[in-house]
Amino acid sequence: MRIILCLFFLLGLSALHAQIPGTPIIPLKENRNVFGGTSVDFARSAVATTDGGYALAGYSASSDGDVSANNGNIDFWIIKVSSSGNLQWKKTLGGSDNDEARSIVQTADGGYAIAGITASNNGDVSGNHGGNDFWIVKLDSSGALHWQKTLGGPADDNAYSLVQTSDGGYAIAGFTASNSGDVSGNLGGFDFWVVKLDQFGALQWQKTLGGSGTESALSIVQTTDGGYAVAGYSDSTNGDGVGNNGNQDYLIVKLSNTGTVEWHKVFGGTDTDLANAVIQTADGGFAVAGYALSNNGNVSGNHGVYDSWIIKLDNIGNLQWQKALGGSGSENTFAILQDTDGTYVVAGDTRSNDGNVSGNHGVVDAWVVKLSTTGNLLWQKAIGGTLGDSATAVARSQNGYVIAGRSNSTDGDITGPVNGSSDFLLLKIDTNGNIIRFWDDTAP
Repeated sequence: MRIILCLFFLLGLSALHAQIPGTPIIPLKENRNVFGGTSVDFARSAVATTDGGYALAGYSASSDGDVSANNGNIDFWIIKVSSSGNLQWKKTLGGSDNDEARSIVQTADGGYAIAGITASNNGDVSGNHGGNDFWIVKLDSSGALHWQKTLGGPADDNAYSLVQTSDGGYAIAGFTASNSGDVSGNLGGFDFWVVKLDQFGALQWQKTLGGSGTESALSIVQTTDGGYAVAGYSDSTNGDGVGNNGNQDYLIVKLSNTGTVEWHKVFGGTDTDLANAVIQTADGGFAVAGYALSNNGNVSGNHGVYDSWIIKLDNIGNLQWQKALGGSGSENTFAILQDTDGTYVVAGDTRSNDGNVSGNHGVVDAWVVKLSTTGNLLWQKAIGGTLGDSATAVARSQNGYVIAGRSNSTDGDITGPVNGSSDFLLLKIDTNGNIIRFWDDTAP
């Protein structure tokens, strides 16, 4: 009997080892890819940090689970996660009204700068000009608040994207409906609004861009010449929106380092086409990602409803190629990066399970696509469970890519603990789109 029991024990260990090749036969860390509380938590931006970990920023309405405080309604919520997936620290910031973080960068001093919107004027927020303001906060490496800055006028001013600039300051892009306070030169309705701050948050210059209709800047990048490229959408047919093809179009503006317009371009068709992200490419041009409902004008190959739409421009804004990706449902694209080999990784979500999309787990999945240097589809990956999942950010990691967003699911690719109706989603994939377990980083 003792010999039989020993054989069963050895066989069990052998089976466990076979299930996880290369992994020692010891209890493994939890494979966790969601963070939050019992209410809504949504990651809007992520950055791979210099220590091999990750920082995520978004908003939270929770005050339990991983979230230890809430100032009222929704707050900025920032978390720092180690390379192995352990939550190292978390920070809730805001006031009694709505505060939503949209963009995070790691700064040269090892801390973090976060931009978003605030309707508060209490708690951590001071100086609100009325309605929603741009809100920029600077944290140290452990999440302690160094300074905060509100920017705007009496109407709504929403920040979507932030970069640290080569001089140690910051450039932030969003939209404004104001024409007083910190804002001047509004051309009508909502305009692109770009602000430049010094390293301590003091306003150096501001620029409104657009026409008499509606414009919103959703992404900004500093270019190699020290200027800026800004992308978003416009429905104007005058001002910077000249050339509009109908409804909303992609609007891309190139600025000098002092905010002077060098060129502006519109791309799209007769329906709604919205740009969410811009990057400068290795050849000095630009790649812009968003989504398109059109199937005419500059857009071809739409699969039905909204498609992920990626365009490649040269260094003066001329269209080199375009790619519509999706299926018979709707696809949204929120982030793009160029890898060191010149290929592109695009992140968003999908409601399809045909066309370019396969493997959808349910209602809506996070969707990651790899494209060649000329826009050809190399692979795609639908990630999620039976409920709603979306990728809003993508960054390089040591052995692939890290994807951040939100998840409502409790099954499929989503591993717990799942805390509530929507959680921050953080997961890794390798360069072929396969999901990497966090514990695999240190496994022998």
